[in-house]
Amino acid sequence: MTEFYSFLEHLLYENECVIIPQLGGFVVNAKDFTFNEQEGKIYPKKKYVAFNEKLKTDDRLLSTEWAKKRAISLKEASLEIAELSKRIKSELTSSGTVQLGVLGTFTLNQENRISYLPNPDFNADLSVFGLFPVGLGQIPARVEKKPVLIPAITTEDLPEISSTGHQQVKLTKSVYVYALLAFLIGGLGAFFLTAPATNQSQSSLNPIKIEKKVDVAPAKTVAPAVVDTLSVKTIEEPVVAPLNTPEINDEDVIYLVAASFQSLKQAEKGLKEFKSRGFNQAEIILKNEQTKFYRISLGTEHSMDAGYAKASELKAAKKVDIWVYKAL
Repeated sequence: MTEFYSFLEHLLYENECVIIPQLGGFVVNAKDFTFNEQEGKIYPKKKYVAFNEKLKTDDRLLSTEWAKKRAISLKEASLEIAELSKRIKSELTSSGTVQLGVLGTFTLNQENRISYLPNPDFNADLSVFGLFPVGLGQIPARVEKKPVLIPAITTEDLPEISSTGHQQVKLTKSVYVYALLAFLIGGLGAFFLTAPATNQSQSSLNPIKIEKKVDVAPAKTVAPAVVDTLSVKTIEEPVVAPLNTPEINDEDVIYLVAASFQSLKQAEKGLKEFKSRGFNQAEIILKNEQTKFYRISLGTEHSMDAGYAKASELKAAKKVDIWVYKAL
């Protein structure tokens, strides 16, 4: 069994779902970088493994890869896989727990159903192989500053101002005399410089030149044209507020996958079969750099809980096993 568990581990590095017939399917889910504030560490992104007991239909992936590894026929590989599935069930019934190598542990709950406990240290993402959590050191605890109350200043706390501290300035008579003389001299000087006389205007010794005023006809001012504002009508167009439409992120789309194929021709054939059974929303999910299979989706949801609920509904109504798949 150790060889089989190690084989499952390597398949999950390259595939997003591996189904053991009549037992369940292992599904790979992606998780982004996380920061643990209590530990002060940044953990790299990872792909963790979950188990879905409802995925029991054989999609031929496990038997095909097992036949290649063992160099046997596909029929012999299917029989060996079925036998291994029975051995896991038998060991789980007898001992109540089964260790699946580095993947995790199977246990039976109170409802006699399989419960899967994944290994937290297992990461199916080979792109971050060798990366370890990065510590940021000890983060100092936040110290809340308490407000300090400042007592209000009352009239009793104000210093007393005594009238003895001010000294009166006494003005002598000479100050008044100098001020009066300065006022008289300034006034006489201003009078002789600004007030013209007839005899001064004809004298050549007068330093002040008086220019004769020439009467100039005032310029005609043209009144600005008055615009009749009442005749102009302004039409205000109503402002239409933009509609707030919620944006749907492609990463939130959950696909309800019913089958997967290695070639596009087989996927198109499977699509016709599902549409003939009444699944008009069925579509093919093309493979990309991270996935190696063409998948047939019978619909989409926007959360994992809604996806599992829809999968249970389709199984009860249409007798179809659904794999809830989140795009990577």
